[in-house]
Amino acid sequence: MYCLWVYFLLRIAFAHHLSLSYGAGGEKWIINTAKALAKKHDVEVYALPFLLDGKPKISPKETLEGICYSEGFHHNIKADVTYVTYNPLSFLNFSIKGPKIAGIHSEAYWQNPNLHYGKYPLIANIVNRFTSYGELRRFNAIHRLNTLYPVNHHSVYTIPNYVDSEVYRPYKKANEFTVAYASRKVWQKGFDIFSKVASRLDCRVKVSGSIAEEDMPAFLSDAHVVLAPSRVDTFGLSLCEAMMCETPVITSPLPSHLELGLPLKYANSPKDYLAEVNQLKKEPVGLLNDVCRMSALRFDKKRIMDKLEAMFCKVANEY
Repeated sequence: MYCLWVYFLLRIAFAHHLSLSYGAGGEKWIINTAKALAKKHDVEVYALPFLLDGKPKISPKETLEGICYSEGFHHNIKADVTYVTYNPLSFLNFSIKGPKIAGIHSEAYWQNPNLHYGKYPLIANIVNRFTSYGELRRFNAIHRLNTLYPVNHHSVYTIPNYVDSEVYRPYKKANEFTVAYASRKVWQKGFDIFSKVASRLDCRVKVSGSIAEEDMPAFLSDAHVVLAPSRVDTFGLSLCEAMMCETPVITSPLPSHLELGLPLKYANSPKDYLAEVNQLKKEPVGLLNDVCRMSALRFDKKRIMDKLEAMFCKVANEY
């Protein structure tokens, strides 16, 4: 349900620790959530000019469709409520007047240090170990995507990620049995595991690569199964997107994946992934596909956005 203050225009700000041009999951969440809230509220987005791999993927100003976007090393923000994607020492870059929410969108800060994450995430992980307790208390509320990372704070909202079921819908599947990979080609997402599996498959294989966001539903629908051998994952958005398109998913049994409560298939090694793919070839397609979409609808955008808007309204009016 909407909160009692939904009819009042709020000035909502988003403060993000990377350039939105990076175009990964966190950036897409900021863009899509900002655009949804901008239909009723005054929304602004502030970001730092950092890219993890130095390669811009999207144009923030074009993608935000008129929402005010500012990118720089320091921002002075005054809003009814500001949403900060949590990163250690964020107050050095964002001087905020008004209530603020810390959004936990990355498990990297709480994992054991790992060079595979890259230089900047590794530094942030080490700093977070010494600062997170005090850092989180600077915020009026905490938003997390799941319950896996306990937060010691008096106001915690657990609201999952979302998928727009009107955009991610089923299209026609390929005639030939097709296995797809729809994540970034990085260690964290298990691209090396997928490559080993793909080299031993005797069917059509495709990788999303730099495919445009608007083409993803058709890409996912065309496949008979998506492989997602992630080593780390805060939520598992790509899994929900595939299942919303009536495509089964074989993935790793990470706690974040198990908590989704979706009828996913799990594997622990390239051999396991191959066995699951071969088993899917033998199963009837129709019934399993229907179950995939029906299960994923619990994460439909309309349902989740109601909860997010209520959170913004409540925090803005309680502090």
